[in-house]
Amino acid sequence: MPNIKTKNLTMPNFPVTYGDSHFCFAAYSDNEILVKVMHKTYDFFIQIREKNGTYLIKAEKITRPSQVVFVHQAMRDFRDLSGCEVLFSNIDSHKNKTLKSYAVLKNIGYFLDEFQYDKEIWVEVGFGSGRHLLHQAKAHPNIQFVGLEIHKPSIEQAAKQCELQGVDNMALLDFDARIFFEFLATNSVGRIFVHFPVPWDEKPHRRVISQDFIQESLRILRPKGTLELRTDSDKYFHYSLEEFLRLNKVTLSIHKNQDLDISSKYEDRWKRQDKDIYDLTLTHHETNKTREKVGKLDFKDGYDFATIKKYFAPTLRKDDTYFLHIEKMYQIDVHAGVIKISFGSSFKNERAFVHFSSNETKYFPDNILATKANKKAHESMKEWLDEIQK
Repeated sequence: MPNIKTKNLTMPNFPVTYGDSHFCFAAYSDNEILVKVMHKTYDFFIQIREKNGTYLIKAEKITRPSQVVFVHQAMRDFRDLSGCEVLFSNIDSHKNKTLKSYAVLKNIGYFLDEFQYDKEIWVEVGFGSGRHLLHQAKAHPNIQFVGLEIHKPSIEQAAKQCELQGVDNMALLDFDARIFFEFLATNSVGRIFVHFPVPWDEKPHRRVISQDFIQESLRILRPKGTLELRTDSDKYFHYSLEEFLRLNKVTLSIHKNQDLDISSKYEDRWKRQDKDIYDLTLTHHETNKTREKVGKLDFKDGYDFATIKKYFAPTLRKDDTYFLHIEKMYQIDVHAGVIKISFGSSFKNERAFVHFSSNETKYFPDNILATKANKKAHESMKEWLDEIQK
C-alpha cells in the first residue's frame, strides 16, 4: 500500500491544482481527513490520519484505482503541495514509470453504457495472475472475455500482459462477481471460469459459490453454457457439489487431477506437492426469459448537510434481505460533507461514500448497481435521510 509518514502537514486552500492532480476538497472527521483528488481519468480519496504528532498519508482503499502508478503520482503532488517533512515514503520508486491507461481496464460505467453483446462472452472470476485468462483469450479471438478481480496489483499485471501480448478481446474489471453478474444480460455468456477461489473455510458466507451466485450464473449462461469450478480444496469441492445438487435439474461432470493446456504458478506448486485438484462443471440447457437491464442507483433529491451533521449517529438498518450500515461522517464545510457506508446483503456487501454538497447528493464512487439488495439499502438510506430532515 503506497504511503507517506510525515512530521508536519500544511493543508492547502481547496480546490487547487498541482502537477497533474486536481484536489477538490478535504473532509474532516476526528483524527482522519479525506482529500478528494482527480488525477487523469481517476477520482479517488487520499486518506490522512494523525497519531502522536505525525501524519500517515495513503490512498483510501474503497476508492483506490487499480493502476497504483496514478496513486503514487497524486500522492507525490499532494506531498509537495502540502510541504510535508517526510519521515518515511514508499512512493518514489515509481516516479519514473510512464503514466498510462490500459485500454482493457474498464470501470462499471463502461458495462452500463458501452459494453456490446454482439459476441459470445466468457467470464473468469478471480483471474489472479491472468495466465489462464490470457491463454483463453488468445486461443479464442472471436470471444469477448471479461476478467473480474479485486486484487489491484493482479489487475494491473494482467493489463500490462494484454498490451504486451496484443490481446484486445478483453475487458478487466475491479469488481465483485457476485454483484456484477446481476448486471450482465440474460443468455449472453458461454463459459464462466471460477479457478482456485479462496476456500473461506472459517467464513463460508464469503465464498463465491452460493445459491444466489449459481442462479445468476444460470440466468446469464447461454444454452449449453458452463459454470466451471477448479479447486485444490477438498472441502470447497464437496461444498460446491452439494450446492449444485440442490438444483431441481442439473447436468454435472467431475474430473480429478485433470491436466489443462495452461496452469498457474500456484497450480504448478500444488502439483509438485501432490495435492489433488478437482474440476466440477455445471452445464446449462435452457433459454432464460430476458429481464430489464440493471442500472445505477442515484439520489434524485438533495439533502441539507447541516441538518444531517446535527442529528448524525452511526446507524445499522437491516432485515433478512439487506443491510445498511451508516458508519462515519466527515465535514467539508457547513453545507457539505461525506458519509461512509456499507450495504448490500450478508454475502454480497459493498462499501462507498455519500457526498453531500449544496446542490446535490451522490454516491462516490458513482458505480452502485441497482441490484435487489442494493435497491433496498438505497431506499433505507433515503428513509433515514428523510427522517433526519423532518
